[in-house]
Amino acid sequence: MRRLPAVLVSVVLLLAACGGAQPAGAPAGSQLIVEMTDYKVTANVPSVKAGSTKIGVRNLASQMHSFEVLKTDLPHDKLPIDGVTAKAKEDGKVGGIESIAPGGSASVTLDLAPGKYVLICNVAGHYQLGMHISFTVDAP
Repeated sequence: MRRLPAVLVSVVLLLAACGGAQPAGAPAGSQLIVEMTDYKVTANVPSVKAGSTKIGVRNLASQMHSFEVLKTDLPHDKLPIDGVTAKAKEDGKVGGIESIAPGGSASVTLDLAPGKYVLICNVAGHYQLGMHISFTVDAP
């Protein structure tokens, strides 16, 4: 529990450092904080409003992870798997981060339309081990 405040401060600093100045009168957009541990993905909120969304991802795990955002009506644990690569098929992919080193952080800003999404790690075998979560984008 003592690490939690330090982790939150790190994520807030990451989001602030990665952000650019917005024009006067521009909507602030949404922010999402995602944490990855070995074989688990968590998000600070279950949904955001449609539009520009900044996603800060922190890899708290002991190994490299990826981060993918897929727009799909499929349940988060029912994505089809490619038997050759041992990765989830990325139908509906709207963006992501190719790799995040252990202890590292990264961010991506995506324009998200209303609907259902799945957030996953798609390193071979990681999706099947539980690295997935449902996420919803609500109409503005």
